[in-house]
Amino acid sequence: MEEPKPFRVLCLDGGGMRGAYQTAYLATFGDRMRASLKQQESLDIGSAFDLVVGTSTGGIVACGLAAGIPLRQMQELYAKAGGKIFPLQWVRPIWILGKLVRGLGLGTFWGDRALRKTLEETLGARTVESVYSERGIALAVPTLDINRHAAVIFKTQHLRRLNGRDNKRSLVDVCMATSAAPILRSMARLIEPGGTGATATYVDGGLWANNPGLIGMMEATEILKDRGEQRPIHLYMLGTLPSQGGEEVGRWARHRGAWGWGFGLKAIAASLNAQAVGYDYLASKMAEMRGDGSFAFRLPAQCPSNELRDYLTNMDDARPKVLNALARQAISDVDFAWASSAKEIEAFRHALATARPQTTGQATKEAHG
Repeated sequence: MEEPKPFRVLCLDGGGMRGAYQTAYLATFGDRMRASLKQQESLDIGSAFDLVVGTSTGGIVACGLAAGIPLRQMQELYAKAGGKIFPLQWVRPIWILGKLVRGLGLGTFWGDRALRKTLEETLGARTVESVYSERGIALAVPTLDINRHAAVIFKTQHLRRLNGRDNKRSLVDVCMATSAAPILRSMARLIEPGGTGATATYVDGGLWANNPGLIGMMEATEILKDRGEQRPIHLYMLGTLPSQGGEEVGRWARHRGAWGWGFGLKAIAASLNAQAVGYDYLASKMAEMRGDGSFAFRLPAQCPSNELRDYLTNMDDARPKVLNALARQAISDVDFAWASSAKEIEAFRHALATARPQTTGQATKEAHG
């Protein structure tokens, strides 16, 4: 009896400019697979998955994959616009000036405008509804409604219970909302669907789901139940090469206040790192409990160099040498993963082998209607 086709899910963590690592990782893996298949065209990586989930910068990459944007074009988003999205790059390595830039929110207004302009040039006028109807790839992107302090997930209408709430949202708005990192970027004020003209303000989904693996597993489970299908879930998680973090807390440091917590930055960093570990475990346990060969697997990454680890402490570091280091690390990590004989890597290669050829011309045509 033929085994059922797995339901494939790709989950992308948040991490500011480190989305450049994710685009390079997926583009390189696609190139390796294209060469293995002896194909001329680049692969449309998004088409290999039934569901794509992404938070913050991972949400931007996820929207690009769901829309069929070539990964090389997504890489250019970071390379060409990173310094505009996070302006005043030259002061960031200088400790006190870098603290002032973040502490006072210098440049966030211009960065907000630069990001929206770049996203509009990349994603065009696509909406959540148009992407799903044209591509059939389910999409889920976490954010946080700061007006209600409520966790929110923007979704395609891929379940019968969904009312199409997000159908008319543009992918640009979705990306602005999920990537609005506190301190580093402006909050995103969006006009809510429904024609009332009401607005809501959103901040980075990483505040509650920086690693969206658990969301991906839950969403995939419900989709299969909704469709009445018995299929294993193959869920792949791709991080942003985060700094490991952690600290030794001295006797008196445990009593620290706002200054000792870096005015919240250290707490946010601890939350992001803890989520990466905790949600990996929970997603894996959910897959294991299905008892049908499902798995949740984090794509391999090697230990970065000491210099790159220093760069990783700042998610808003958009200097060319940092982006180059991230891309170089991604290439090395893909070659490391490619050599693995793990069943999950074999399944990932098989998934990419089913991807359609990239159609750049069609992607551009769809973007501008």
